[in-house]
Amino acid sequence: MSQITVERLAELTIQALERIAFLIGDRVEIDAGALAHASHAATIAYSGSGSGTITLNAGDDFLRALAASLLGVEPDEVELGTHGQDAIKELTNIIAGSVIAELGGRELPFTLGLPSLAARPATTDAAGNAGCQRCCLDCEGQFLFVTWAPSVPASSLAA
Repeated sequence: MSQITVERLAELTIQALERIAFLIGDRVEIDAGALAHASHAATIAYSGSGSGTITLNAGDDFLRALAASLLGVEPDEVELGTHGQDAIKELTNIIAGSVIAELGGRELPFTLGLPSLAARPATTDAAGNAGCQRCCLDCEGQFLFVTWAPSVPASSLAA
């Protein structure tokens, strides 16, 4: 089973955005201030040959653009409380599927949970998880943060 680098996490996310929402994103350095203002978050857990979570964080404007593109409506027609929440959960699900495939999900057994809304992001890596990877994409001036946090095996905690 391979590990996911920040660069690969960004590539998988860019591919998903282009494929499902026709949004163009570029990887940029993480701005902790922008992350702190990303008021919407969704997360999904996976388990099996490996386990962990994928969490997406974004602000209102990114969510509005994502939902509008997915629904084929104008951004001012998007209701963030419904359309925006559904859009970020769907994107989380798609990116998690790509991560699982990258981890060997075509040959190894994995189970993917259901995406759910999450609390606002911490400005540090996921609970100090040494394997955690986080990238930031600039999508036409709006930021999307993607965090992959693999679970630490219990055997390595005893070391």
